[in-house]
Amino acid sequence: MNYFHKICAFEQQRVYWLVIICFICLGVFFLVEQACAQTATSSFLRINVDARGTAMGGAQGASTNDVYAVYWNPAGLSKVLLKEVAFTRQNLFQGLTYNFLAYAMPTRSYGTLAAQLFLLSSGEITRTLENPDGSFGGIGDSFSVSDFGLGFSQSKAVMKNISYGVSLKFLSHRIADEHALSIAIDGGLLYQTMIERLRVGVALQNLSTRYRFIDQNLSEPWNIKFAAIYIFSDRPLFLTADFNRISGQQDTLNIGAEYWYLDLIALRAGMKLPPPAGFLSTFSMGFGVNWRDLYQLDYSFSPHGPLGTSQCFSMFIRF
Repeated sequence: MNYFHKICAFEQQRVYWLVIICFICLGVFFLVEQACAQTATSSFLRINVDARGTAMGGAQGASTNDVYAVYWNPAGLSKVLLKEVAFTRQNLFQGLTYNFLAYAMPTRSYGTLAAQLFLLSSGEITRTLENPDGSFGGIGDSFSVSDFGLGFSQSKAVMKNISYGVSLKFLSHRIADEHALSIAIDGGLLYQTMIERLRVGVALQNLSTRYRFIDQNLSEPWNIKFAAIYIFSDRPLFLTADFNRISGQQDTLNIGAEYWYLDLIALRAGMKLPPPAGFLSTFSMGFGVNWRDLYQLDYSFSPHGPLGTSQCFSMFIRF
């Protein structure tokens, strides 16, 4: 029996180091690829997918433990114990809308499997014309802008306190008659530290293939995320923090807090540093309502400086 346990432990170690090596190799490969391509500085992959995470300033890399982990850190899917379905609707600034749908299912042999669909749409935009000298040439027909994504994820605990997750995403970008396709991958790890109430995580997000779009060679802005969550022992309070190093953009620090009352109502607040669009855009807030840990509805409100404000509604169901 002891010999059997030694073999199992050895296999777990092999899987663990294999995951680490794969992440490193993929990271090196795609970083080299990115050096040869321009980065899409405004990517719909950077839009938060749920109201809880948005209200907490986007600090979810180590705290996520439900189907929304497909976005924040796929390793969090390993903590999904029941089937889950989630939906998000966001009314963004300047008439933009964002919709997200995901499904997660735990399995016996493959850990947790998940799928996601997400769509960013502008609606109709009036085209403006330009004369050869650069002056205003009048108004033309209308067009629309949209980004669509389809993703698949898998996550599993490889040791008692370590879990991994990976995602593969197929992406479509469209502006008027221009269209491009790309593929991106995510990978993440979660580690339960020896401090019982402290969990940390790391994720490598949006490593994409290059694609040709409107006479430019582009790629998605990859992100390396380092995250932590601390759970207080004497009160239902969570503190979270994410540090993000984003390709072609400024590093960010996201901080969030969540307080639960009677395991029924959650109050949340967060901040993003540096401010994305003026001082007020630093802050976000929201609340959530949970019923028997099977149904949850969340709301967030975020100012975006001169661009306006955004509201997000999300929900998930466990069954």
